[in-house]
Amino acid sequence: MALTFRQLRYFLVLSEELHFGRAAKRLHISQPPLSASLKQLEDDLGARLLDRSGKQVVLTPAGELFRQQAGRLLNQLGDARDMVRRLGEASAGRLRVGFTPTMLFRKLPDMLAAFRQQYPDVELQLIEHNSAGQLEALALGRIDVGFIHALPLPDSVASLTIAEEPFVCCLPSGHTLAARERIALEELADAPLVMFSRSLAAHYHDRIMSLFRMVGAEPLVRHEVSQWLTIVAMVANGMGVALVPRALVNAGLSGVVFLPLANADIRHRSCCIWQLATGSPLRDALLDCVRAHG
Repeated sequence: MALTFRQLRYFLVLSEELHFGRAAKRLHISQPPLSASLKQLEDDLGARLLDRSGKQVVLTPAGELFRQQAGRLLNQLGDARDMVRRLGEASAGRLRVGFTPTMLFRKLPDMLAAFRQQYPDVELQLIEHNSAGQLEALALGRIDVGFIHALPLPDSVASLTIAEEPFVCCLPSGHTLAARERIALEELADAPLVMFSRSLAAHYHDRIMSLFRMVGAEPLVRHEVSQWLTIVAMVANGMGVALVPRALVNAGLSGVVFLPLANADIRHRSCCIWQLATGSPLRDALLDCVRAHG
């Protein structure tokens, strides 16, 4: 049995009209092709779909069941056709991706490479923002997808965790504690601390401060900055010490060492974010790559 879209469409119109003349007029065909299509369909299915013995045309029980299933099938096929068409129209489009610099040391390059391999004609525009800036850009429609350090999100934004890692202590390579295997937070109590500005990342700022206070230490915050790479660069230049996500070990910056924390468990989460109220096949295709390589 090889059903065709035309047979299904003809039958559905006929099942709605229950009149060959009106159905043929609606389909812009004559009655003989409609009758021939129905007969072929009934022969293929091995069941009568319409009862034409009286003055009226009525659906048989088999016809009613097939009408329901055929309607669902055509709706699904229509949805699939629309999705493929939209993706085809967008396949040579542009996707704007927000990111923070440290995402380059996680899996973002692999995700983007996988997307480029599948959609070589799509222009990927990378736009650097801090996490708070990406939330604003997403709300204003200036980026389609963002890659951020986790922070509280509004209900209008969806997220997907792409990495979760512990914090480590970042010290200048010449620091007296640099040769240790691990380090306790209280040992850093008198050291100048380089950390995120609270106005940019209140949740991380407060968590780090509370960790020190839990071990009876009051951290000496000397410098507040807006990027993790800036923090590591300042530590490398002897301007203080810091607690940073472990992914920064992969940054390849010289002049610093990274030590596990002995008495604290604080973790850093990175997320991919997008607006729930908007969508596009290209964005969804990128999200598939994120899920596959995250």
